[in-house]
Amino acid sequence: MQHFLKYSTAAAALAATLGATPAFADNVVLWVNAPLASAPDAPIYAELKAFEAETGHTVEIQAVPHMEMERNLFVAMSGGAGPDVMALDIAWVAGLADAGLLADVTEKSDPIADQYQPGPLSAGRFKQRQYAMPLYTNNVALYVNNKMLAEAGIDAAPKTWDEFQAAAIAMTDKDAGTFGLTFGGSRVGAFQLYPFIWQSGAEIIADDGTVGVDSPEAIEAVQFISGLYTEHQAMPASVLTANSWDEVNAPFIQERAGMLISGDWAIGALNNGNPDLDYSIVPLPAGKEAATVIGGYNLAINANSGVSDASWELVEWLTGPRSVELMAQYNRLSAQAAAATDEAIAKLPEELQPFMMQASAGHARPVVAQWSQIHSDVFGTVWDSALRGEPIDEVMTQAATQIRQILGQ
Repeated sequence: MQHFLKYSTAAAALAATLGATPAFADNVVLWVNAPLASAPDAPIYAELKAFEAETGHTVEIQAVPHMEMERNLFVAMSGGAGPDVMALDIAWVAGLADAGLLADVTEKSDPIADQYQPGPLSAGRFKQRQYAMPLYTNNVALYVNNKMLAEAGIDAAPKTWDEFQAAAIAMTDKDAGTFGLTFGGSRVGAFQLYPFIWQSGAEIIADDGTVGVDSPEAIEAVQFISGLYTEHQAMPASVLTANSWDEVNAPFIQERAGMLISGDWAIGALNNGNPDLDYSIVPLPAGKEAATVIGGYNLAINANSGVSDASWELVEWLTGPRSVELMAQYNRLSAQAAAATDEAIAKLPEELQPFMMQASAGHARPVVAQWSQIHSDVFGTVWDSALRGEPIDEVMTQAATQIRQILGQ
């Protein structure tokens, strides 16, 4: 059951003792994704106490499950209610901003923009205006079964497309029932596919709105990845129906697939599913350029907040330099630029280092209000069509037409 936890600051307590409340003190209602506030001793609680002590404001926090957050925000904020500050999956920013529900923080954020990694910062921007600041970031890397790779006669994890294809084919053995790569179907597979489109040098939707999915480069990327299934049979048949990360992970956990493309969220699932699994995590193999797709959560301010100044103070506090240490306590990656230095990366747990090593190659999914529809209705279908062996140039041309229609072009 969702619940509120309220903190009283030293400043507020002193003011109460004196019979007055400081003029600068406000109460900020904060909604966060549930894992950040999963227990009374979760790190965010101590961080909020420090904020309160420093500023005199109070913070009222509510933990909301990820699957309920977007809907709850739209319902509450559309009615003029909701929190003052909220944690947003980066994919939700454009839709909420387009609906006029988020405060424009461009002028406040511009002076500190260089503190943040460019990819995560851009994920909070809509129509060249900043509506959210990055709380933490993640991206997808390559998981490799070390034993299967060695048995295939390969000495090192792949770093290029050619090496990636060769490793996938080498680890595929029809008689033994093993495959080179486990991959998702529909929308999950589309998410895994995006880095390869960028690695080809193509854009999905450029900043100026140009749709690039029908370019020769994008077609080549989709052909390359889908061909591992349609031409080389290097993916298990589960690729056709794997619509959750658990389903994508399963062949890798069972050591039936030698490689997996996923984010840091897979680490716990793999370790719990097969504690003896010998695997490495490395940056994604690069095409014409290195690229990965970023995820993570941002913090944004309700356009109707009555405490917008205090809300910005909270956003700046939680996403600023202190986030490096705060996110480390969650085994998550801060989006601060300082978190991506060689020294900072060396301090991370070994399994997280590859993700931050490729952070500079991170791309945000297109920040357009219709992205959820484009991802589900267009790219989910693109990937399913590619797996069925339909001509990729025709599939991508049709996808580009659909995207332009959705965008009103």
